[in-house]
Amino acid sequence: MKKTFTLLLLFAMPLAGGCVATAVVGGAAAGSAAFDERSVGTQIDDVSIGAKINARLVAEKDMPSRWVSVQVIDGVVYLTGFLPTREHVRRAVYIASQVKGVRKVHAENLKVGRPSALAIVSDSWITTKIKSKLLADPVVSGFTFHVETVNGKVYLTGIVDSQRQRRRAVDIARATDGVTAVVDLVEVRR
Repeated sequence: MKKTFTLLLLFAMPLAGGCVATAVVGGAAAGSAAFDERSVGTQIDDVSIGAKINARLVAEKDMPSRWVSVQVIDGVVYLTGFLPTREHVRRAVYIASQVKGVRKVHAENLKVGRPSALAIVSDSWITTKIKSKLLADPVVSGFTFHVETVNGKVYLTGIVDSQRQRRRAVDIARATDGVTAVVDLVEVRR
């Protein structure tokens, strides 16, 4: 039953947009605290920051935030996905930077344009495959990594305790069908 729920959760997370994904991940964060190198307090702070950013993006008039993914690690915000114009991107960065606790905002992977329906499904499938492989791998914990895929390009974020875990996660992502590139944003903490 637990395995079935985990697989359903993994499949649903990439399909869920904005604050729904944060809420699902936030709920999972408490259960995965033992696998994350951040303190439980930092994890809770990061989830809270992400939820606030998502809520503000959703509340913003003329902001199609459903195509934006927000990941927060130690107060550093990573925005990935799509927005229709450069002004939307600038506005999203500004909104994220105004949330208390945000130390820095990375939006280099927030593209101008609209994703196709096929790209969304393909990217969700790639993300699901990678997360499943990470969860099944004996070297890494799938709970430690956040995986986001945009047009076949995979963004890995998280905090691990060894270079071996970092390399293994990158290798798993690169070896997954449909992946065009891997952006390694994983931090090693000892």
